[in-house]
Formats: sequence, structure tokens, C-alpha cells
Amino acid sequence: MNAWTTTMDLNQYRPSEYRAILVHKYYLGIERGYDPSFEEAIESWEQNHADDWRQQKMRRDVQAQISEIDAYRDRVSRERGVTVQWEDAAKEWVNTREAKWRDQWEASAYAGA
Repeated sequence: MNAWTTTMDLNQYRPSEYRAILVHKYYLGIERGYDPSFEEAIESWEQNHADDWRQQKMRRDVQAQISEIDAYRDRVSRERGVTVQWEDAAKEWVNTREAKWRDQWEASAYAGA
């Protein structure tokens, strides 16, 4: 019996990774000549692609976060009329905006590109 349980395992993935698994399932089906189950797709994904995809995603996420923090710093510096240090802007951004940004980022196609 396969160790993967579709409902439980699919719920553990963020939307961007779930989309990547669906794409993987599609190409796995072409490769195998049939529509693989979610269990097969998840097992194949975890064994063959997940680590590399997660490393690449982590790099994309960090770059996107830095870009967001830069924009936040520029905006608050203009609003306050003083130059806000990057580290201070980063702390504020994480404390006030990161969670909402993460949800929006994960729902976007860019997060799983």
C-alpha cells in the first residue's frame, strides 16, 4: 500500500507547490501513457523534483521579498521625509505586511514559476 494519502498530503502543500504537482502529474501522465493517480504524482514529485523545485522557489521568494522591502522602504521614506534604513524597513515589513504578502504571493503564478 502506498504511504501517500491524497487528501491529507495535498493539504500540506502551499498553493504554488500544489500547482507544480498538478503540472508534474500532467507530464507524468504523458510519460507513462495514462493518467496517474495523485498518489503516484506526489510520490514521483517528492522523489524526483521537489528538492530542486523548493530550492529554486526559495531563491525566487527571497528575491521577491527583497524587491517588496525595497519598495516599502522607498514609500515610507517618502512618507516620513527621512531615509529609513533597510534593516528597519525590513523589520517593519515583516511585522506588518509579510503574512498578507505571502498569501498573495503563494496564490500567484509567479511563486511557482
